[in-house]
Amino acid sequence: MNLACRACATIMILLSFGGSGRASEFGDALTGGGAWLDLRYRTELADQENLPRNASAHTLRSRAGYATGIYRGLSAMTEYEYVFHLGAERFNNGNEHGSPFALVADPDTAELNQAALRYEGQLETTLILGRQRIVHDNERFVGDAGFRQNMQTFDAVSVINRTIPKTELRYEYIARANRIFGRESSFGDWEMDGHAMSAAWLGTRAGKLTGYGYLFDIDERPDFSSQTYGVRWDARGIDFRGLTFKYVTEAAWQSDYGNHRGGYDAGYYLLQPSLSNGPLTLTAGYEVLGSDGGNAFTTPLATLHKFQGFTDVFNATPPGGVRDLMVDINFQRTDIAPFDVLRLWGGAHHFSAADGGDTYGQEYYLAGAVTFYGVYTEIKAAAYEADGFAVDTQKLWLSVAKDF
Repeated sequence: MNLACRACATIMILLSFGGSGRASEFGDALTGGGAWLDLRYRTELADQENLPRNASAHTLRSRAGYATGIYRGLSAMTEYEYVFHLGAERFNNGNEHGSPFALVADPDTAELNQAALRYEGQLETTLILGRQRIVHDNERFVGDAGFRQNMQTFDAVSVINRTIPKTELRYEYIARANRIFGRESSFGDWEMDGHAMSAAWLGTRAGKLTGYGYLFDIDERPDFSSQTYGVRWDARGIDFRGLTFKYVTEAAWQSDYGNHRGGYDAGYYLLQPSLSNGPLTLTAGYEVLGSDGGNAFTTPLATLHKFQGFTDVFNATPPGGVRDLMVDINFQRTDIAPFDVLRLWGGAHHFSAADGGDTYGQEYYLAGAVTFYGVYTEIKAAAYEADGFAVDTQKLWLSVAKDF
C-alpha cells in the first residue's frame, strides 16, 4: 500500500472516532471545506530537425479536488487529474518508441494527483502525509513541473517547523515520484528512498538565506541517485532613484549516493542579478551544472521547463555539464484595462560545456500573457540553434486556463 492510500486510511481511522459531540465537529469539518476545478487547454507545436514529422499536440487537462475543514488540527484533501488529447495524436507523448514526431510530454492520463492528511500541531509544526505537491525555493531541485499538463507529485511525509522566529525548517521523506509521463510510460513514476531537507532564515532585512540537502536513491534510475548539499542567498533588493536592484547567488556540491554505480563529484553555481524600474525588469544569469568529465550534475526532481531554455533541449544534463549565460526582459502591468494582468517577456540563452567550454548552441524566446475575467491566456515561442550539441528545435505554445 503506497503512502497516498495509507493517508486515506489514516484519515478514516483518526477522524471517525469519538462521541456525538466530536462526531458533530467532525461532520462540520468534513462538509465545511472547499472544492475546486481548473481546466487548461494547450496547443504545442514542435519542429525538431532530426525528425521527419512536426509535432502538433492539442490537449485538455481537468483537475478537481476537495479539502475538508479543520478538525482538532487535522484536515484532508484529495485531487484527481484527467488529461486527454483532442483530434489526431500527431506527437510523441513519451510512451512511444521510434515515433516520427517530436516529444510533447503530455500523455493521456487519469490518476489521483494528490491525497493527503495534514496536521497543524504544537510548536508551529505542520505534518503532511500522503500524495502531495512539494516545491523547494525556485524548484531547481524539487518542484511540481507545473507547466506540463500532468503535474509531478510525490508520495511523501513532510514536516515543516517554524518554532524558531523567522526560521523555517523542513524535511520530506519521499517514497515515490509521480512524474509527468504517467504510470504507463517507460519514463514513468520512480520508486525511491529520498530525503529533502532545508533550513531557511529570514532574520535579516537584506534577504533570505537557505541551506539544503537532497539525498535521492532512485530505484529505476541509479544514474540519477545522488546527494547534493548547497546554500542559496536571495537578496531582498536595494532601491535607488526609482530603480530596484536584486540578486540571487547559489552554490552546491553533488556526489554519488545509494545505488549509483561508481563515484563522482560535480558542482553547481548560480549568479542572477536583476534591475527593475516600475513594470520593467531586466534579469541576467550565469548558471553552471558542472561535470567531473564523466558524470554531470543532475536535478531529476526539478521543474525542468523553467531552466536552461523553453525548448527543453537540456532537460537531461550532458556528460560535459552546462554553462548557461542568459538575459531576460520582463514587462508586467496590472492597471491596463480591460486586463487584470498583462505580461510580455523575452530573452536569450548561450549554452556551452562546463567541462572544456565547447559551445553547445543558443536559444531565443518571446512570450506574452493576459488575465481577462479570470481566464489566463499565454502564447510563447522558442527557437534553439544548435552549434555542437543536439539539433535545431523550434516550439510554439498556446495555453488557456480557468479556475472555478
